[in-house]
Amino acid sequence: MKITKLEQMLERLQGEGKKKRLVAAYANDSHTLGAVSDAIDRGIIEAILVGDEVTIQKVCKEEGIDVKKFSRIVQEADEQKAASKAVELINAGEGDILMKGLVSTDKYMRAILNKEKGLMPPKAILSHVAVMEVSTYHKLIIASDMAIIRNPTCRKK
Repeated sequence: MKITKLEQMLERLQGEGKKKRLVAAYANDSHTLGAVSDAIDRGIIEAILVGDEVTIQKVCKEEGIDVKKFSRIVQEADEQKAASKAVELINAGEGDILMKGLVSTDKYMRAILNKEKGLMPPKAILSHVAVMEVSTYHKLIIASDMAIIRNPTCRKK
């Protein structure tokens, strides 16, 4: 199947049948909660939220999201500790995918790159991919390593 739209990508994921387990780090905002809620509704994921439980419940109420749809909420009001706790849950095998919530990028990366408790094995290369859909362009645009690996060699790519 040729994928040229984000909706097609979501349809493909829905067809996989096996839900991935997502852990959202510092899931205290409407964008994070809305995206996670939508993915749950589509049958793509199960989710654990790490963040301030009172804030998460308040935002869910404001956005009309049923807080019971999440597997659980892990209380951690501090954003650095929330990112570290989310990474810990991934390392403990409780999740397959780590998602950045409202946590600042530097604190999120600090948790991921922590030499003792992070997600990176020694000498590993961290990368990322962004997929964008532009309505006036005929296919998806995929960009990698923006601000993660500056001027990567062909081997690193």
